[in-house]
Amino acid sequence: MKENIYENGYMVVRENYCCDHYEPDDDALVPMKECWCCKWSRFNTEIHELDKKSVGTCHYEGNTETGSTEREGA
Repeated sequence: MKENIYENGYMVVRENYCCDHYEPDDDALVPMKECWCCKWSRFNTEIHELDKKSVGTCHYEGNTETGSTEREGA
């Protein structure tokens, strides 16, 4: 299993990634099942070390650095 990368506590995701917590964003013109169209993702955040155009962060509580640690310990 690949180790997740976190930026300011939020999991870093690519636009075409999709997890079990996907929920379509109400503003998406064509809601495809990928992070780019998910209400939990933020692609306008500043991630200095990565390509900002195709990388964002997931703001679902279970995918945060502390949320994923709690899940692993359960």
